Amino acid sequence: MMMATAIIINGCGYKPVAQYGRSLLPDPVYVDVHLSGVEPQNGVYLKDEIIELLKNRFHERVTMKKAGAKSQIIVPSYTIGYSPLTYDNNGYVTRYRVTSRIKFRLITPQETLSKTISSSEDVNIQSGALTSSVAKDKAIQVAIRKAMDQFVAYVAQKGYGK
Repeated sequence: MMMATAIIINGCGYKPVAQYGRSLLPDPVYVDVHLSGVEPQNGVYLKDEIIELLKNRFHERVTMKKAGAKSQIIVPSYTIGYSPLTYDNNGYVTRYRVTSRIKFRLITPQETLSKTISSSEDVNIQSGALTSSVAKDKAIQVAIRKAMDQFVAYVAQKGYGK
């Protein structure tokens, strides 16, 4: 069974996403996220997600020094927005949508690319303030992860042509 799978995968020209990503982003990669003055903790989370993505999906080395990097991923801006979706009988919001909009700039030895990616996640408001805050933070993280999945697809697609 494993032999048949290997033959099919090799025969059809399948390559893992990491190979396409590495063809576009040679390592080491420097990551810089310009923090928002409104919610800087989201920028810290975003930078951590980008570093994890580079290590786990693209198998890249990440450097903390810009001078030693062959590639860079810069996030010059990002926004997190909230939109009410449903209300209860008293007019209080019971469900809202968290939207992330992240601008990426990829700097490689061959080219500089810019891409803005938007994503969203819906969240229910809980009765307690603490549980609502935790649900909001989790929704922000999910929206950022969705944007990162789109970023992976973008990088893989760009690397596919290389």
